[in-house]
Amino acid sequence: FIKAISIFQLFFLIAFAKTANDQTTAEIVEQVSSAVVVIVAESPYEDNRGQGSGVIIGDGSTVVTNVHVVAGASSVTVHLQDKRTVKSSGYIKADNDRDLVTIQLPEKLSGIPKIKLASFEKMNIGEKVVTIGSPQGLANTVSEGIISGIREFESGTKVIQTSAPVSPGSSGGGLFNENGELIGITSFGRTKGQNLNFAYPADYILPLMVSTSTSRFITLKSQTEIVADERTVYITRTGKRYHKISCRYLSKSMIPISRSDSWERGYTPCRVCKPR
Repeated sequence: FIKAISIFQLFFLIAFAKTANDQTTAEIVEQVSSAVVVIVAESPYEDNRGQGSGVIIGDGSTVVTNVHVVAGASSVTVHLQDKRTVKSSGYIKADNDRDLVTIQLPEKLSGIPKIKLASFEKMNIGEKVVTIGSPQGLANTVSEGIISGIREFESGTKVIQTSAPVSPGSSGGGLFNENGELIGITSFGRTKGQNLNFAYPADYILPLMVSTSTSRFITLKSQTEIVADERTVYITRTGKRYHKISCRYLSKSMIPISRSDSWERGYTPCRVCKPR
């Protein structure tokens, strides 16, 4: 009888140890949600705003989000859950291929939980995950799901596929595991698929946290803008030369045109833009 009790106790302890670190969704939200922020990016060219999400990481003075949330902005404001607002002084480092950027805050923020990063190598398909973001400006919206898969692009970049619902405006929000660790930054989804959402793993964040200076958001371009720049050249109403976006001869009167159209219409590159 004593031996049977001991075996029962042993199995109980093993089961408890296995689930001790697993938290409910409510517990995860309570633990990490105050580190998830709303990001508002002001456009320098139009009277409108871009809005997304971000996660405060490191010592409390760094926010990670998507490049497409802040690219080209004249100013960026970070809105915290406790109603504090902070202006960002610029971005630290960007990874355009993975749509990730770290942005600098002017000071270390108090009262923010220390967010731990977890590697995708420790994830298992089917594990529970929780997303926290701000779709349509609805701060700290929570959804849950599972890791549906780990996908890999031709470039070797890995993405986490999740069934957790993610709506527009949640870009840059956090994807957390059952231990409350940040495993990814939600970035995009398939609009024609049900709950086909993707996040870039937290592994890609660490290289973006080391820099000796910051850069202005207005100099940052998203991947779509970079591709567009490569396909677009500029011409004038007179003359038969075209110019790239980086050309020193580019003026405000220049007219954008696709490179293929410029060739068909007989335009040739200026001496600066001519391939060497």
